[in-house]
Amino acid sequence: MLSKEFQAVYDIFKRNFYASMCANSKELTMQEAFSLDIIHMLGNPTILEYANYMGISQPNATYKINQMIDKGYLIKEVYEKDKRAYKLQVTKKFLSLYRDNDRYIKKVLKEVENTFSKEEVQLLEKMLKDVKKQMSNL
Repeated sequence: MLSKEFQAVYDIFKRNFYASMCANSKELTMQEAFSLDIIHMLGNPTILEYANYMGISQPNATYKINQMIDKGYLIKEVYEKDKRAYKLQVTKKFLSLYRDNDRYIKKVLKEVENTFSKEEVQLLEKMLKDVKKQMSNL
């Protein structure tokens, strides 16, 4: 039962995030929204690191990256350690869409705080910290 509920909450956050990004940009595809999210989470990967993470060829990754650059959501910068490679960086345009999700999360958390007692909220926070720690160690 716990895994079902955890998965359901995760799916709601994920669904809201990608739907919000695509609806607010009107030009991003769902695949591009996902790719930008991955690039952001990887922390400025090289094109090869992104390609390897996504399980796609470097030429395919470069093609997809160039589309996101053309739309203004991504930039490439020469990688200082290897001048032949590029680091990927999301732009302010992407981050403004990304922050829309922060508003959703704040709204959800406000509802949690209004629904549950202070002790229950503190217990939830502790449990989430423990889950995060366990997930980070896998």
